[in-house]
Amino acid sequence: MRIPRFPLFLAIAELITPILSTAQSQTIESNTGTAYGTVLLAMNHKPIERAQVDFHNLSTGWEAATLTNADGKFDLAGLPLGQYRLKVTVPFCYRFEIAVDVVERTGPLSLELDKSPQPATPVNDSVVSVDELKMSGKAESVFVKGTKLLQKGDARRSLVYFKRALAKDPEYYRAYHNLGLAQYLLGDKARAEESFQKAIDLTNGGYAPSQFALGAILLEERKYRQAETLIQNGLIMEPGSALGKYLLGLVQFASERLTDAERSANDALFRSADQTEAYILLAQIHARLHEPYSVEADVAAYLKLDGHGPLAGEANLLLQRAQMEISKGAGSIR
Repeated sequence: MRIPRFPLFLAIAELITPILSTAQSQTIESNTGTAYGTVLLAMNHKPIERAQVDFHNLSTGWEAATLTNADGKFDLAGLPLGQYRLKVTVPFCYRFEIAVDVVERTGPLSLELDKSPQPATPVNDSVVSVDELKMSGKAESVFVKGTKLLQKGDARRSLVYFKRALAKDPEYYRAYHNLGLAQYLLGDKARAEESFQKAIDLTNGGYAPSQFALGAILLEERKYRQAETLIQNGLIMEPGSALGKYLLGLVQFASERLTDAERSANDALFRSADQTEAYILLAQIHARLHEPYSVEADVAAYLKLDGHGPLAGEANLLLQRAQMEISKGAGSIR
């Protein structure tokens, strides 16, 4: 079955590891709160620098993230009040998740992470000591430069900076992830797969964006079973990810599991109305089911939100076919 245009290229900006700040704006609206605390290594209570701390609102799907500073501390402001899933991601540590009720001032939170076994296939023989889990300021500044270039679409120049960052810190999984995106954009899928896999290995399978990216490449290669496993693993870590649900829907559609694919596409849109590609996936599904009126509705929703988007041509083609089917008196109405 033909699948919609390859998703990784369309979602490239979403998958770029952002430049996260260790301090957030202190301008707080009356209906928002602040969460603060410290991330420590349980075995010796040493602070962990550059741990990624994610907050996911269980009711709305709203998300925010920050990194810990040199003292292992984080302070994230502007969080809408409510219940969150707090997740901490650190290389060579087991994933850490707890439920947190965010009020006006929540904390101090003391988050202790247990060290996990080193991956079976280490990145190289010169990995930084796991007990330190620190990255030099030079590696960070180089990574930031590379990420800014990648965000501007200059993948070739960004490669140099990501490689420099990794030379300074071989455990820098975010640099491996963005390196993989740059390699993919330059057409080097084999190296991109290797980079995403290294990011996954370095986090002991704890970094969802790399799971999604590698799963998307395997989807393009029609390795549906492996792709679905990776995407599902990513969704375990990021259940609120609209992109993850969209990718899962693409795999299910390609595997001719149309009911599952439709559910996943709707889940993606429920999580984020900006995941407009999901409307085209729904149109593909409904076209396959000979439901031209549903196709019309799907295409109209996509064109209203992204009329000049990368899938506008696909949308208009689906619309033409649906209208032809309607004119012949075929099809059903949902």
